Amino acid sequence: MKTLTIFFLIVTLGFTSLYAGPSNTAIEASLTSIGSPESLDEIPSLSTINDDYKTGYKGLYNRYKNTKEEHLKIAKKFKDAGIPAYFSLIPYCESNFKSDARGYGAVGLWQFMAQSGRTYGLKIEKGNDERTDVCLSTDAAIRYIKDLKSIFKEWYLVDFAYGMGELKLKRLIRKNDSQKISLLLKDPEFPKGTRNHFCKTLLLDAAIHHTKSDDDTP
Repeated sequence: MKTLTIFFLIVTLGFTSLYAGPSNTAIEASLTSIGSPESLDEIPSLSTINDDYKTGYKGLYNRYKNTKEEHLKIAKKFKDAGIPAYFSLIPYCESNFKSDARGYGAVGLWQFMAQSGRTYGLKIEKGNDERTDVCLSTDAAIRYIKDLKSIFKEWYLVDFAYGMGELKLKRLIRKNDSQKISLLLKDPEFPKGTRNHFCKTLLLDAAIHHTKSDDDTP
């Protein structure tokens, strides 16, 4: 019985280590990179982020490892545009980094709806949907992200707006009379999908861009 208990303890510890995720220091660095006015300790809803998102994060991280070369091209575009590297990782949470991804009217790496795709210069017609073109859709996403930055001023708010839409975010900011992450995330009206998108991207960014060796980070 004692041997069996030790065995299960070893398995449990191994599983915990496997899904440890990025360190708090790395997550803190990621928050800083997108202009958070609060530290990780000041955002209670992120205190269990590694536990809450370990399974989804692990899958996205593995996807990143398998698509590093393709991602480098996108990362360069964001660097050249002066946009934090964090945003180059959005396609992993939006489409699992698949250029032909489709869902609820959204298409491509960046999951543009038809109207927003056309607004940002993409041709969307029978036999030619540029939302599935990696280069063109990424250029459109950069234009959109820059427009959101001009509206909301803070990079972390840009990420929220990308996930929930500009009008919804503006309403939540007015309701809470605050732009703080800690207050917005705890609002029951903050969309679950946007919360998941933010947390998973934050973990990916922490592991990939703020950890000494991403090969050592599960």
